[in-house]
Amino acid sequence: MLGKRYYINPETLRYERVRLSSRQLVRYLGIFSFGLIILAILMRYGFERVFPTPRQIIYQKENSVLRSEYAALNSDLLEVEAQLSDLRNRDDRFYRAILSLDPVPNSIRGAGTGGSERDQHLLAIREPGMVRDVSHRIDNISNRVKIQSISLENVYEEALNAQHFLACKPSINPISPADPYWLTSTYGYRKDPFTKKRTAHHGIDMAGRVGTDIHCTGAGIVSFARINKYGYGKEVVVDHGFGYTSRYAHLDEIYVEVGQKIDRGELVGTLGSTGRSTGPHLHYEIRKDNIAVNPTYFFYENLSSQEYNMLASRASEQQGPYRPVGYSQK
Repeated sequence: MLGKRYYINPETLRYERVRLSSRQLVRYLGIFSFGLIILAILMRYGFERVFPTPRQIIYQKENSVLRSEYAALNSDLLEVEAQLSDLRNRDDRFYRAILSLDPVPNSIRGAGTGGSERDQHLLAIREPGMVRDVSHRIDNISNRVKIQSISLENVYEEALNAQHFLACKPSINPISPADPYWLTSTYGYRKDPFTKKRTAHHGIDMAGRVGTDIHCTGAGIVSFARINKYGYGKEVVVDHGFGYTSRYAHLDEIYVEVGQKIDRGELVGTLGSTGRSTGPHLHYEIRKDNIAVNPTYFFYENLSSQEYNMLASRASEQQGPYRPVGYSQK
């Protein structure tokens, strides 16, 4: 195309060189240039198909690192999910069971979180599947952690309430095992020692020597501490909360005052025979929601004399030295 070309001039009958017009020259040059461009593109494409470019090499290395990190992240997520499942099982089957709480419903634990906005951002990624999977799993774990945190907060609050309840509930013998005593009258119906009629006895009678220490059986607040005009003599009543009260009647001395906070094991007074009594003894009574219950059902802490004395000594250290308030018969 670019070689010299000749033609026979009919007028001169001579060979003359072909002269291209400007338009033809521009067209030929354009075709030639386009061909060169196409050839260059094809050569580059073929070269890149066989040999990776430096940028591709960098991308391949970065991709390899990202895949390794994804595998490590996937392993970490599996471990976190396993730990959350274990925590959930312990929460439902152990923690909440001990406190008599219902398990958290699956509908609440499985509640999803919003992810539409994050998914919109992932649309710009060429292959978002892997990233979307990790993103959804992280959202799920975050939601499970939040629900588990709320559940454990509830368990903690219930545990504090239960701890307070156990500290207040009457649960020990009002007389130390180290002090001699004997049971003279049980809870239930009996023959009244004065009227000889069959009447209900709302507590238990524990006989012993006058002056034997009488201990509070659970933490609470003293609601009554004076002589009872209905035959109980010198009497102390402790309000333990949660509907429980305990009564200590026929005392010889009273060591507490109305409104005083008292701990389990602290002295309330001494055994006596005041009021309507046939001999030295303690009338011990427990009421739940103002209904008398059998006190022997609440002696579930089987303390030795040493343990009992340690409990009383600890209560004494917290409340200060004991002192008689009044109503002494000595």
